[in-house]
Amino acid sequence: MKIWTIAWKDTTIRFRDRNALILMVLAPLVLSAIIGSAFGGFLDSSDPVPFDAIPVLFINQDMGEMGQQFADILTSDALGDLLAVTEMSDETAAREQVQRGEARAAIVIPADFSEAFGGETAVSPALIQFYADPSATITPNIVRGVVTQIVNGFNSAAISSEVAVEQLSTYAADLGPAMANLDASLSAEMQSRFAEGQPTVITLNDVPVGDMEETADISPFAFFAPSMGILFLMFSMMDGTRSILEEEQGGTLDRLVSTPTSHLEIILGKIGGVFLTGALQFVVFVAASALIFQLNWGHSPLGLAMLTLAVVLSLTSLGALIAAFARNPSQAGILGTVVTLVFAALGGTFVPAQNFPPFLQELSKITVTRWALDGFTDLTIYGLGAADVVLETAVLTGLSILFIALALWQFQRRLAK
Repeated sequence: MKIWTIAWKDTTIRFRDRNALILMVLAPLVLSAIIGSAFGGFLDSSDPVPFDAIPVLFINQDMGEMGQQFADILTSDALGDLLAVTEMSDETAAREQVQRGEARAAIVIPADFSEAFGGETAVSPALIQFYADPSATITPNIVRGVVTQIVNGFNSAAISSEVAVEQLSTYAADLGPAMANLDASLSAEMQSRFAEGQPTVITLNDVPVGDMEETADISPFAFFAPSMGILFLMFSMMDGTRSILEEEQGGTLDRLVSTPTSHLEIILGKIGGVFLTGALQFVVFVAASALIFQLNWGHSPLGLAMLTLAVVLSLTSLGALIAAFARNPSQAGILGTVVTLVFAALGGTFVPAQNFPPFLQELSKITVTRWALDGFTDLTIYGLGAADVVLETAVLTGLSILFIALALWQFQRRLAK
């Protein structure tokens, strides 16, 4: 009961502070609006985006002329600004690289690619294997579109050749007069065969190399609202836990210690007040962003509640850990700001972590920000449920237990002195 009394008293004091309310709720909403509007075209694909050359792996198993022609088109200067093509010979190795995110796609030309053009009609189409990075949503579609256009060009050539032979054979007896109608006949026949979908001598076999997550119509705020909310939540939690040191420096904490209240109850009450403030802050932020931006926070209230509590608890405990080992409020403020900004950048607050180089993607997993954003992305962008954010919730909860245990141990040592 004493813990709750201390926590509620601190929470009411913070929510009476107008400046604190601006930092906790208004600032993340404003930044979400600005950044979301600026990058809206990137997320909803309404505007073109200047991509760097997309890394693509190419394996040509065909020894004939047609395979080489396909390679020449794919590696031509016309596509050089769009695709960074690396030729390989090992299909398995290429697939593994795509699965690890080291390339966005792999294209495999089969050994029978040229043979598909040999007969009048291909008995079975030559399958071009296309492996896409499951963690990327835009660039594989660009590569897939390029490959599809090349494949359509080869199919057009094959159909043109077959139709020309058939027409010449039909008009062989009176070739001279019939030549006037040959061009129109070729065009009509090609259109008819494309409409029927036959014959197709080449098809694109799209092979997933991992769990492909379906995405709905993505709002720019589905990413930036959670990321800005978490960023300012971190600032609030760091500031809240630093206030324990300010009370220690001002003598307020000593007066609390002199009451018949244990050191553990005092510290838990103080940290509990920060947690309660953060939970209310994020709930208000979620409600406000849903009303103002019509942001859909997912279809799983349970998943959202689980993840929100885990995120707030992890950031509260991280702030408490920093405050516990800082010498004074000033040092705690500096350390809190540095940790917040580093975690924000490394965890994917400003740029999705999936766009980082592979080594940075792995390194980002040491931050609570990365786990928090991954969880909210699953809920807001991919529309997943509570079962799909269990891992993120468990990791954040485990980190919270570790941080809070160290913070309580250090705080009790300081109060006992």
